[in-house]
Amino acid sequence: MTDVLDRDLLLLARTFVRRVEDIKNEFADRDQVLDVVALATLCQEHALLIGPPGTAKTGLLQRYAAMLDTHCFQYLLTKFTEPAELFGPVDVKKFQEDGVYQVKTAGMLPESKLAFLDEIFQGSSAILNSLLTIVNERVFHNGADFIRTDLLSIFGASNEMPDDPVLEAFCDRFLFRCRLDYVPEDAIEHMLALGWRGEQAAASAATGRFPLEQLRTLQRAILGIDLDPVREPLTKLLYAFREEGIDFSDRRAVKSQKAIAASALLGGRARASVEDLAPIVHMWGSPQDEVSIRRIIESQGIPLDRTAADVRDLPEITYDLRHLRLQLEQVRSVEEHREVMRRLGALRHETQTHYPHAAMELAEIGRTQREVMERLREQVTGEDVWNV
Repeated sequence: MTDVLDRDLLLLARTFVRRVEDIKNEFADRDQVLDVVALATLCQEHALLIGPPGTAKTGLLQRYAAMLDTHCFQYLLTKFTEPAELFGPVDVKKFQEDGVYQVKTAGMLPESKLAFLDEIFQGSSAILNSLLTIVNERVFHNGADFIRTDLLSIFGASNEMPDDPVLEAFCDRFLFRCRLDYVPEDAIEHMLALGWRGEQAAASAATGRFPLEQLRTLQRAILGIDLDPVREPLTKLLYAFREEGIDFSDRRAVKSQKAIAASALLGGRARASVEDLAPIVHMWGSPQDEVSIRRIIESQGIPLDRTAADVRDLPEITYDLRHLRLQLEQVRSVEEHREVMRRLGALRHETQTHYPHAAMELAEIGRTQREVMERLREQVTGEDVWNV
């Protein structure tokens, strides 16, 4: 097997990474969370986001769902939450006329691609049992019928991990875990600036998309990644976990291979390498094991903090430009045009920096910028046009 991905697949993977990077630029100190969210959806796994309220979890997932051009079902669970609030109200007409008990799932969690359940561990046993089936088997029991859901991932949020042994099996279905806290002091000013910019101009839903069908292509490609090169180092890691008494179930060990394959795919490789073991740092089962897992992974020489400022090759930039031009057909509002101008400016800067002699590509970017500018002039005054 070659180490290099198919060209189209490589472009698709790089585009996905770029889209996620765009979202990172809209939030202060949330890169790690976005990485976990992206890996979870690519692997069709679930993640727990552990941290206090007010740390942008909801906004971040809304923005990510907009990138995928889908809706994220959201709900705050309390001990009083009824199953109908998540899964749908009883179909009274069907019950009265046919004597059949079913719920109407339109617009509810069973029909969602993404779901965000805040305070997830506050749910009643009835809710958690139904969730367990959806999380584990992607199946919802609607009365006597079995409905296969199209769910990508559920993201659960909580201030802390539960210490109730009854919830352990439920927790273990969430492969990824990520801690969030309020931004550090040196990032507060940056957070304020980004937050104000977000208030002034909500992120455009018409630009920076990565449609679900393209995500499905990447999901299928994960299964084609060669994991043989990492099987031995992964086995050594699992040995080390057991020697130190770290809670890492066999289910998590098996599922970790999907995350390793996804990491290789996003890195543009058809064959996994040792650096792709890094996502395991987000798969701890018990909070007290988090530090130990990180230490063991680092002791095996696995880099955890990637600084790969990838320099894209010219065809990848051209692909991005072509994709942006296609999206132009859907752009309508002033803010959407300004977002396109921002992205074109970034492409121009990238091309000039790394490929200063790419005259044809720079000319194409320039033509597109002028086209967008003309469209902007038709909508706003001359003074506002330049405020992009």
